[in-house]
Amino acid sequence: MTPISPTSRTDLDALLLQPVRLFITCLLADTSWRRQLAVQQALGLPTPDLDLHVEFLRAAGYLQCRAEPRELRLTSLGLNRLLDHIGALKTVAATAGALVAEVRAALPAESPP
Repeated sequence: MTPISPTSRTDLDALLLQPVRLFITCLLADTSWRRQLAVQQALGLPTPDLDLHVEFLRAAGYLQCRAEPRELRLTSLGLNRLLDHIGALKTVAATAGALVAEVRAALPAESPP
């Protein structure tokens, strides 16, 4: 059976496991300043919801914010953590896919899907 690596679990970033936060960082991956309104519209979130996620990311040092107009930028730390997290997600997905394939291959030929 495919070994399940404990390292992939520790490489996952707990802050980026929340999809909205992951998508915010993805939208800012070029590390340029972006208007918060553009990010908000891309995600289809109400302002209070986006503000909450932005504050979590800012407090962790992943985002910089500036006022008037309200703009966001991913920091070097944020970019590094995003890239590490995506790499860990790929490892988790590959392991899950291999496990499913092994289990499915062990089924008798007449088993329904």
